[in-house]
Amino acid sequence: MKLALHLKLILFLGFFQQSMAADQVVSLKQYIEMAQSKDPSVQAAKMATEGARLIENNAKLMTGLNLFANGSYLNDGRPTSNVAFMGDKTTNNNYAIGIQQQTSFGLSWSLSHNYSYTKINNASLLPMPEFYDAYPKLELSLPLWRNWLGSETQSVQGQIENQLKVQKINSELARLQKEMEIKDAFYNLATQQKSFEIQKDSLQRAERLLGWSEARASRNLSDKSDVYQTQALVSSRKLELMSAEVKLKEAARAFNSFLEIDSDVVSTRLVTDEIDVKELELNKKQAKARLDLLLQKENLKAAEASYLAQKEKNKPSLNLSLSMLRQGRDATASGAQTRITSENKDYQAVQLTFNMPLDLGNLSDSKEGYALLANSQVLAEKARTKMESLQWKNTVDQAETLSQQLRIVRDLETVQKNKADLERTKYNNGRSTTYQVLMFEQDYVNSRNQKLNLEFQVRKFLTSLELYK
Repeated sequence: MKLALHLKLILFLGFFQQSMAADQVVSLKQYIEMAQSKDPSVQAAKMATEGARLIENNAKLMTGLNLFANGSYLNDGRPTSNVAFMGDKTTNNNYAIGIQQQTSFGLSWSLSHNYSYTKINNASLLPMPEFYDAYPKLELSLPLWRNWLGSETQSVQGQIENQLKVQKINSELARLQKEMEIKDAFYNLATQQKSFEIQKDSLQRAERLLGWSEARASRNLSDKSDVYQTQALVSSRKLELMSAEVKLKEAARAFNSFLEIDSDVVSTRLVTDEIDVKELELNKKQAKARLDLLLQKENLKAAEASYLAQKEKNKPSLNLSLSMLRQGRDATASGAQTRITSENKDYQAVQLTFNMPLDLGNLSDSKEGYALLANSQVLAEKARTKMESLQWKNTVDQAETLSQQLRIVRDLETVQKNKADLERTKYNNGRSTTYQVLMFEQDYVNSRNQKLNLEFQVRKFLTSLELYK
């Protein structure tokens, strides 16, 4: 009795929801827009994608132009050996502004303009105890061994670039996966709504068949066992309807979770577009790669660049430095600036520096080790490329199989419905058996469910194709 009441309630609620939602339909596009505006995880994934896009060129800052400025103040009141010449106190203010750059081919340079004010107190024999200096200054530094032609700089910059690409692909992958979850929730609920309707229809068909069986048995046109068989079918359909209701509630909860709603009821009807079989027509020659494999590719490149940079860092350093300036000095700041060009007071300095680790055995092993590690990433990339090709070919084959299965199962559903309807008519006219009708009814229900589940798989597959680039 309780089971009958529960089933009546299920049927009533199903009819009530269907009538209430007759004019309230939601498309996939509308659901995605609602989820994107309400679900924080979707907003976070979208924000991360935009942030990664904005910083993808950040590695170029490493070799870009930089503006620099500095200033210093000196107050030296220490005792001197000759007060007449050196005074008893020196103050100095120094300022500089300029541009500098670390180039990708190793050379680093800076060009600056400098101002300095110096005052030597109580130096009676100095002709100019208080003066200003103004001078442009050019500094160059060229590595001759380690980082030759910018090998270390380029490796470090490549490592940063690949890490930024990894971050960008990661964020894009997270965003697409979140969108796939939203679409799966939509399609799953749409599938369960249709499944629930199928089970209701199957129960109603079974109950009508039961009515015919009981009527035939009451007129002694069939055996009582036919009634028992039909009653068993009705009971089975009731259990299937209850199971469909549970799955419908689970799908509704997942659907509502992206809308920040805590409920297992969806009062709207979902509308899905017809599956376009042409979308399953893929080409093996137009090879594409999934984002997860592209992510692996960038990780391998970043690791290779890191190992090459470490290998370069262990080399001895031999650097050539050049510094040039033209100085103007005067008792006034404007006079010092003018004297830069009127007087040939140049300053030039050339410097060569060398630095080398003395643990030569460890240095040699380290160099060989990092070279092997870098080569291992190259081989790993070859293996990844092979896997990428196999994955795409398998995907193309899967698409072709799904396309054929979908065509077959759609035709099968039509055939099974026609077969079941015809057999029911024959049974009602006394030209078929209950067992035969029950078998055909079960075949029809199975084909409907098979088609529904396959369409859900196809939609999920088409959604997963968004991961391919």
